[in-house]
Amino acid sequence: MQGQGDAGCTRTRHAGIRGRWLFPRPPSQFERRFPMAKRTKSKPQERGSVLFDVLYEDESRASNRRVPMEILGGLDGDAPARELIEEQDRAISEKSGRPLRAIRSLTRSPPRPINIGDE
Repeated sequence: MQGQGDAGCTRTRHAGIRGRWLFPRPPSQFERRFPMAKRTKSKPQERGSVLFDVLYEDESRASNRRVPMEILGGLDGDAPARELIEEQDRAISEKSGRPLRAIRSLTRSPPRPINIGDE
């Protein structure tokens, strides 16, 4: 008898913990011809949003209104942002029961400075 509970099995004699082999097996002919490709990290996509300052006809101001970058650019410039903000204002005025305010001007908010120590 080889050992207790072994019952003469040659396979478990060389097996490590939980059946893993102590000695790595050599790669097969297929594995030598077609090695597995290492997974590479994909770069983050340029997504995000642009902040706008909105000045209304009644001289009130709304700062940092967020607009997704995907709708900006192209020949229209910032016109899609104005349409989106007007649509948001329309929904807000309906829910709150207040009258809709007309937009006088729409400008991009200045970018915030990046503090190196805050990261």
